[in-house]
Amino acid sequence: MKKYLLSLFLAVSVGIILAPVALAHEAYVLPAFEFQAGLKTDAANPLAPLIDPQHLKVFITIGILVALSYLIIIIWSTTKFSDILDKVVRKAAVIGPLIIRIAISAAFFFSAQANVILGPELPLSQVPYGGAIRLFLFIASFMIITGTLTELAAALGIIAYFYVSSVFGFYMITYTNYLGELLVLFLFGSRFLSFDGLFFGQKRWIEKMSDYRFLETPIVRILYGVALIYAGYTIKFLHQGLTVDVYNQYHLGDFFHATAQFIAAGAGLSELMIGFFILIGFSMRWTILISLVFITLSILYFRELLWPHLMLYGISFSLLINSGDKYTIDKYMVPWVRGVLKKAFKGDSTGKQLQ
Repeated sequence: MKKYLLSLFLAVSVGIILAPVALAHEAYVLPAFEFQAGLKTDAANPLAPLIDPQHLKVFITIGILVALSYLIIIIWSTTKFSDILDKVVRKAAVIGPLIIRIAISAAFFFSAQANVILGPELPLSQVPYGGAIRLFLFIASFMIITGTLTELAAALGIIAYFYVSSVFGFYMITYTNYLGELLVLFLFGSRFLSFDGLFFGQKRWIEKMSDYRFLETPIVRILYGVALIYAGYTIKFLHQGLTVDVYNQYHLGDFFHATAQFIAAGAGLSELMIGFFILIGFSMRWTILISLVFITLSILYFRELLWPHLMLYGISFSLLINSGDKYTIDKYMVPWVRGVLKKAFKGDSTGKQLQ
């Protein structure tokens, strides 16, 4: 059992270090016909390359390095300097809804401009009444960026999301990050630098929801984690050939010096575990920072379109500011680790030094 857990832990660590490939969006990189064809081919054993003997040394080395990085971050999170920095960052919490508005507005506007919805692989030409949805995206983009009847625009956006889901099916789970942001705006509105704030003050359409604002960050975090996990499983594991195609077409072997299958498997674990860590709220800020670095590298290396990533940036910055809500592992882990370290270095409850 211990051997199995160690192998799983090392696999997770290898996956995280291979995040540059994991966060490359195959749908944005590969031609549409090639992406659609890849979705029809399932991988037989996507995890097999990770236990290939020729990669074992790299597997263990990367695992140790990543594990150490998380251990250092966890210990650093217990320091006074970390507490001070956390208080400084949290002062920006008021702009969280504004960041969300900017991200959604930009994503809606550029989607409509490209005649797609949420991502370039979802053309509105395949959606009944796609023209009406395109017009809605333009209007909603203006309403949300200016904060005009924000809750109404978000409610209609949620309806549009589920309507489009009837066409594209379960693939839309890839974009539950949008759903999370829209839900937050619908339930809690946004009065910071908005026309809604100017005309309605702090009053909201559903006034009782003000008592549940503590759910704002968990909603965004959980649905973002779900989106990453689903994308990681379906694209990087179930249809692993897509990641292998990206690896080969962009000659990534010149950089990684490993087989495409090994990198694809590690990339799948990477996206799964980044998504899982965000979902449960484990080392949130460190995990978000890792994802931000590699999202940016992915855009630069693969020359991906910028606008589909604006939502990822918006969510990431929002979660960086509001990290550690009461439904996260971090909320309870950091005080526990602080207590353990204090007891280890300063003695037990009687004041006797521990040997």
